[in-house]
This record gives sequence, C-alpha cells and structure tokens, in this order.
Amino acid sequence: MDADAIPRAAVTGTASGLILMAGFTLVWGAWATAGLGPVASVVAVGIFLIPAVSFVIHGVGLFRAAGRFPTIDTVQRQEETATISRWHGRIFALEGSLIGVACTVLGVSGTYLYINPAIALIVGAHFIPLARVFHRTIDYYIGAWVMLASLLGIYLLAFTSTQPLFVWTIVSIATACGTTVYGLYMVRTKWSFLRSLNNSSAGIGA
Repeated sequence: MDADAIPRAAVTGTASGLILMAGFTLVWGAWATAGLGPVASVVAVGIFLIPAVSFVIHGVGLFRAAGRFPTIDTVQRQEETATISRWHGRIFALEGSLIGVACTVLGVSGTYLYINPAIALIVGAHFIPLARVFHRTIDYYIGAWVMLASLLGIYLLAFTSTQPLFVWTIVSIATACGTTVYGLYMVRTKWSFLRSLNNSSAGIGA
C-alpha cells in the first residue's frame, strides 16, 4: 500500500463519526426545546434535523465507498490504528462513566437542574484528549466551545434568576452547534478522502 494512501479504517471511522454526530446533534437539538414554546421548539428541532439527516446520508455514502480504499498492510499502520482504537474506546468509556456518576450524584443530592450543563461539560472535556489521539486541532476548539457554554449554564443557574429550563436551552443549542460543526468537518474530510481516491485512480489509469 502507498505510504500516503488513506487506509480503509480511517474511512470507516469517519463514516461512523458522521452517524454519531447525527445522533448527538438531534439529541442536543431536542434538549434545546426544554425552555422553548411549541413553535420555537419545532423550529429548533427542524434547524438541527437538517444537518443531522445530511450527516447520515454522507456517512452511509462513505461506508459504501470504503471498499474502494486499501486495507492496512503494514505493521506500523496496524499498530497506530490499534492504539487509536484503544484510546478512543477508553475516552468514550470514561465519558459515559462520568456522565452516569454526575447524573446520579446530582439527582440524589437534589441538584438535578445542573444535569444538563454537567453533561455538556463532560462532553466538551472529552474532545480535548481526542485532539491528541486523532491529531486534530478542531477538537480543541469544539471542546472549548462546549465547555464554555456549560460553564455559562452553571453560572446562570448558580448566581442568576434565569429560568433553569431556559439555561438548558442555551447550553443545548451551543452544544448542538458544536456537534454540527464537528459533523461538517467530517463531511469535508469525506470529500477529501474521495478526491484522494479519485486522484490515485487517475494516476494508475495514466
């Protein structure tokens, strides 16, 4: 395999990421309706439904194209992929565990109104180690954005009279925007993969 060739594992990983971002965008978009009226809720869900559906379409399309990319056939790349998969799994597991613990503690202590920004804070924080694992700068920006939104939510709940559900709306919209931008980045990555594949095919044909 060409040293510069994009391995199939990277392609399927991006495709999976697109499907995940579709789901997360919808979840946070739906949560944004907590402090909104009926009409505004429909608008909010509709706004985030559009990119979510797009991410699914792009993800499925990339899965279908994955077979055209080479499998990993060098020890170095196999080790790199194994390391990335291992750390990604650990980070995801830690994120899920922390969310579970946070929800339990806040629920038992009667401070459940902080659950929304607490989850957003954990979600934002998990992007930071992902930036190092995948060598992507955008993860730092997405993580910082979501964490700032969550901290704003915590501040509003703790020190102002802002309606709690409206705070949830603010935090959820900010987080949904973060997952949307992340998904758009993956769409851009998809097109980069396909261009690289087409260029390689053209080179072989020549």
